[in-house]
Amino acid sequence: MSVVACRITKSGYEISSDSIVVSGHTQTRGQTSSFVKLYETNGMVIGSVGLAEEGSLFRLFCETHRPSRSDEFAILELIAEFSEWKNKKLDNAGIENEYILGYEKNVFCISRWHVEKIKTYCAIGAGMDFALAALYLGHSARKAVETAIELSIYCESPIVTIDKNVQS
Repeated sequence: MSVVACRITKSGYEISSDSIVVSGHTQTRGQTSSFVKLYETNGMVIGSVGLAEEGSLFRLFCETHRPSRSDEFAILELIAEFSEWKNKKLDNAGIENEYILGYEKNVFCISRWHVEKIKTYCAIGAGMDFALAALYLGHSARKAVETAIELSIYCESPIVTIDKNVQS
């Protein structure tokens, strides 16, 4: 339940997310919950979809850990370290969520143990098909999330956007 979308721009990148949080069959919206799926920490921009538990733990982990470089292998190593750390906390090393992670000049899409550098655009989550269609048509990440909110029952406002200028 959710959507996170990213568009690479001439000067950097834009990442947007919705704000739905679901427990069972009940949703809380961004106006009533402080949980965020898109945030900046320790030099990274991170958007998460999936279980709030894992998303919260990944945020906590990233407060004190970051990749050694800005490439797929270093991001995969970060996920492996998170898996080991999570296993110590919960006796569960599985990576269930999907993430969009911006670090330095690059942005990566993480789906379980698959890491891919985003070249133009990407979306993850329940509203990803709607968001991808909007991105394909040239819209911004914010407009892509807005489209997913309009068309998917699993996405909800408000929209959170982080726009990074990473050109030197």
